Amino acid sequence: MAVKEKVFKYPEEIKADFLQSGGLKFSDGTEVSAAEIWRFLTEEAPQRFPHAFDASANSIGKLSDDVWFFAGLKRAYLTLTMKDRLFKAHDNGVPIVMIQGGQTLDPYYAAGGIPLRPGYVMQWARDIQEGLNLRQLDSAGLEILEKGRRKISIEACNQVAAHAAVANNIVPVDLIAPYLCLRCSDMSFLVETHRYKEEQRPKYLVDFPINQTGKPYTVDYVAEQLRGLVQEISKLSRKEVTDETLRQEIKRQNKARRLAQEIIELWWSAEQPPLNSTDFFSIPFLANDFVGDPEATIQVLAETKKEVLYRIEHKIKGTGVADKAKRVFVCGSCVGPNSTSVERAGAVLVGRDDNFSCNSVLVKEEGDPYRNLAAAILSFPYELPTEQRADWTVEMVKKSRADGVLFMYNWGCNYQTSV
Repeated sequence: MAVKEKVFKYPEEIKADFLQSGGLKFSDGTEVSAAEIWRFLTEEAPQRFPHAFDASANSIGKLSDDVWFFAGLKRAYLTLTMKDRLFKAHDNGVPIVMIQGGQTLDPYYAAGGIPLRPGYVMQWARDIQEGLNLRQLDSAGLEILEKGRRKISIEACNQVAAHAAVANNIVPVDLIAPYLCLRCSDMSFLVETHRYKEEQRPKYLVDFPINQTGKPYTVDYVAEQLRGLVQEISKLSRKEVTDETLRQEIKRQNKARRLAQEIIELWWSAEQPPLNSTDFFSIPFLANDFVGDPEATIQVLAETKKEVLYRIEHKIKGTGVADKAKRVFVCGSCVGPNSTSVERAGAVLVGRDDNFSCNSVLVKEEGDPYRNLAAAILSFPYELPTEQRADWTVEMVKKSRADGVLFMYNWGCNYQTSV
């Protein structure tokens, strides 16, 4: 006898209040009302993306049970509409750029592109076929992954699936433009494979001077790399990019970084967690990646801050968080524990060094924007030599009042395992 799947639904009782919360404005000038967001989340999305509404415990990407956290509903809307927005942007001549972790997105958006890290590329590729349940979605993802292993390497980690999705034209990525020498050895290996492919897709690999961050020449060196990156994206977008263009983008993305910092500090200072692990971990993800649209994402972050302040003032705890939950700080790139399983075990996730790193550094807004970006990138704590990264991580663990630290890594994260 088949086991009936547990299905998540947004309850009708929250509708009236949600409709009063306002809609979202996007970078292209379009808007969506709260009523349209509600219609999409309750009518259209469950039909198109049933996997997202799987309520089983093993669904690591499942929607948050905290239905009264309205900014969380809008984040879900951004995530589930990403596919549509990316295709629309690409059809309108906006270049889609594949990048990787550990880098700021300011130059990509300033030059008129949309940067996507491998996780988002893979999400886009898996969502091409609609109507899949969680098991079917996982099977579709594994099929892409196996093609990647055959095309690139059987020894690389699962990030190879995103590279395979690009190489096999499952999704229309216009430019491969990550930084070199960041994160894990597998990612570096995957980036290197693009040097030798037969495909004619443009590539621009930004060189990162690993373990040379204290040397005086590095800021100028990385700044020059970033100038070349902006020029390469501009060839595709046909957008003229001045220094002022980049300064304005830095200011916009500093808003997101600043909001993320403020929300995290508020969450840490609360007597009890005002958001559960799923919603709390979404904050650095939003400020790091923007789900393809900085303008709408900044609005969601601003609403998140307001809701967190309200919950702290009224002593409202995030749905699913146990009383006196043990606080766990997570270290390591790409991988992370299942938030639902963590909370069922009586714990709550209070931080993640990977995602917090980029948010922790504000970019200077006056002066040469390329040198300012270079200086910020070179000071991202996660990318520093191990001793310096460790000092920063200890500081974050103390600030978060963590009871313990969980260090996670995959077999290919060789830089991570050595830490």
